[in-house]
Amino acid sequence: MKTFFLFIKQHCRTTGNTFFALFCFALVFGCVSTGKPQLQTESYLLDYPAPVWEPRSRIEDTIRISRFTIASAYNNTNMIFRGNSYAVDSFNYNRWAVNPADMVGDNLLRDLQTSGLFRAAFSRYAVDEGRYLLQGGIEEFFLRTDKSGNKAVLSLDITVKDVKQREPVKRILFQKKYRGEEPLDEQSPKGYCRAMSQTMQKLSRQIIADVYQAVNKTGNK
Repeated sequence: MKTFFLFIKQHCRTTGNTFFALFCFALVFGCVSTGKPQLQTESYLLDYPAPVWEPRSRIEDTIRISRFTIASAYNNTNMIFRGNSYAVDSFNYNRWAVNPADMVGDNLLRDLQTSGLFRAAFSRYAVDEGRYLLQGGIEEFFLRTDKSGNKAVLSLDITVKDVKQREPVKRILFQKKYRGEEPLDEQSPKGYCRAMSQTMQKLSRQIIADVYQAVNKTGNK
């Protein structure tokens, strides 16, 4: 760079070509500029109103939700989409704000608390262990793109345990797999987030209803 500027100075002395000097300066500073501005990354969170419940008798015990596990392929904040059984891709400038395992678990906890079906519902951070423990695992969390249309796909595995039971076999009250798909109403990352939110809303209601029924079957003793 220093040699180049000396060349410019010498050339201006010998030729007096001011225009040439200005052109060279413009060329140099144009080359070392930052180039194209970086695009801003957008972050998304699941968002939907908590399910509304008809009046039911409250279970006079507590339940705690542990941190959900998640399949390794989706254990990140990438907004993943898949077009076939093998390829996996994600949006360049759009991401989930937090890991899907935390988004799903946090929303399910909120919905449980809002339902009022248990005396209390606690997060994994609570000191109270709870009479019942809800464990979950995310098996699928992606946007499926194919000829039938783009759909948000979410599949979960839910287990409920009675922690007061000493025998391991008797601890498990309930285990079930859930799967939901929702078509996009807008072909964009925002539309993907909205469709996934609607899927989670439907599955959350199913899960809470099944958990409530399973606990009631034990007589809540």
